Amino acid sequence: MEQIKNVIFDLGGVLVGLDAERCRRAFRHLGMNAIADIIDPCYPAEMIGQLERGDIDYQEACDKMRTIANAPDITNEQIEWAYGEFLIDTPVEKLRMLEQLRKKGYKTYVLSNNNPISMKRVKEMFKADGHDMDYYFDKIYLSYQLRELKPNEVVFRRMVADSGMKPEESLFIDDGQRNVDTALRLGFGVYMPAEGEDFSHLFSDMLG
Repeated sequence: MEQIKNVIFDLGGVLVGLDAERCRRAFRHLGMNAIADIIDPCYPAEMIGQLERGDIDYQEACDKMRTIANAPDITNEQIEWAYGEFLIDTPVEKLRMLEQLRKKGYKTYVLSNNNPISMKRVKEMFKADGHDMDYYFDKIYLSYQLRELKPNEVVFRRMVADSGMKPEESLFIDDGQRNVDTALRLGFGVYMPAEGEDFSHLFSDMLG
């Protein structure tokens, strides 16, 4: 990996632990079974995709969820809690790995399908070792700001244009096969970790 200068990380399933079943249980606890049935950690249902693409705001997403689930009395705060159950933690070891990469001169980025509500919780998780999330990355690219979702090539092209990175000098780490396929097609080095995998071995030479 001598030529790698940039490392791009997905969040959920890579840097942030996910538990889709815990999220489904939370929605079922609220009586929103129809929402529980469409929770997918890699490829969101259309309504959630609209939120993550920035086509609708959080209030509109909550209204849609209440309509789909026929649960008009469920509050936005209850929905925020249930959806937040998707996210487990960001291990300190991964935060320190990011810190070491930056200290060694590598540029680090996030490219994530995400939404503003989940990001509130993610940013709190990233404080586990005493730093804000921005400390660990040169830039964070989020779908609702880019107005498009992975695996669309547009997302990657916008990141490249904004950052000036060269795909052939960049390693993209994501747990979604279609996302990895798109990155590979565009010339990125890629790695798709297995669920729960410690992928720090990728950086043994870079940090040695």
